[in-house]
Amino acid sequence: MKQYCLSRVRLCVFAGVVSSGATLLNYGTPLATAAEPATGAPATASEKITDHTRMMGTAKADCKKCHDSEVAEGMKAVHFLSAEQRLYKFDGNTKKYADALGIKQTELLSTAVCTDCHGTVAVEAGQTKVISGVSCESCHGAAGGEDGWLNTHQSYHASMKIPREQETEEHKAARHARCDTAGMIRSTNLYGLAKNCYSCHLVGNEKLVAAGHKAASVFDLVSWSTGEVRHNFFMNKEVNAEAPTLWTETEKGTVANRRRMKFVVGMFAQVETSLRLLAPATDGAVIKQFRTPLRDAAEMLQEVDTPETVAAGELVEDFVPSRTGKKPEDGEEYLSAADEIAEHANAFVKAYDGSQFADLDEIIEETPAHYSQQYKQKYGEEN
Repeated sequence: MKQYCLSRVRLCVFAGVVSSGATLLNYGTPLATAAEPATGAPATASEKITDHTRMMGTAKADCKKCHDSEVAEGMKAVHFLSAEQRLYKFDGNTKKYADALGIKQTELLSTAVCTDCHGTVAVEAGQTKVISGVSCESCHGAAGGEDGWLNTHQSYHASMKIPREQETEEHKAARHARCDTAGMIRSTNLYGLAKNCYSCHLVGNEKLVAAGHKAASVFDLVSWSTGEVRHNFFMNKEVNAEAPTLWTETEKGTVANRRRMKFVVGMFAQVETSLRLLAPATDGAVIKQFRTPLRDAAEMLQEVDTPETVAAGELVEDFVPSRTGKKPEDGEEYLSAADEIAEHANAFVKAYDGSQFADLDEIIEETPAHYSQQYKQKYGEEN
């Protein structure tokens, strides 16, 4: 790899990617229908991830029963505080953006364009409402329902309660498959986690962006996931580890390798998400804001120099908007390109474990772990 080029592109990427706190993506879909599958069709795993009827919330799901340290750490982050700061206070930028989109104060907590990224939304007693800020299910998928993953992910035997250490390999494989089908985004699904992050940290709503909300500013998967939002206590409730501890034990992974994989996977997710948001875009001012994150992430992928990353980087060259905000291709071609990027990304995560990319370490370390100003004022930077 070309270390100088990597460093140069890395700096460009940080000049161009996404806003602090959870941001907004959806296009104003009413909450009641935001996650419904097509009539008569069973919900797919991807639809189950955000299905509000399956959202339980941290208290109802009793996440603290097994993950008390993780929940406590998560509640300190600005992600969890986002609903309180941005949805329950109808002033400042919240009012500015709501006015621009024609959203009344009484409608704010039932409008997906705001709530799906700034809160956890569930259906309770027939009413769709915000039950908390960004929480466990926001990142790992809605857990409830008869075929949900909540009970499955912690059941280590088909008919009796046994310790995790006694689970057979066959049962574990079947359990993981059921969790995946139920819509759970597990720690091993690194690309799924990355795309879920970018689904809120890149914004394609043209009215919202026109009102002043950034489409793209500073966001980096590695620095954000290793800073304020890190919550790796499974094997030791007193130590917030640098990588998921159960993953480290079962997959024999290392912190360094996971960081390298997150770095590359983040570039893939940034490219795919940008292409999908560009597909319907018509406003030149919005389109221009995607030029830098799309171009620079694609350049970074090519520098990593694997068949998958090079192919993805080369594919993007025909889709980078001009400086004037003009798109070179139509929307359907953008979506087809995004699908192809996803294929390259999934092939990449199957082919590598991060050990091949030690040259990335210096570049990754250029950006320290991310902590919001609010977090630093309360807790410092020790996680």
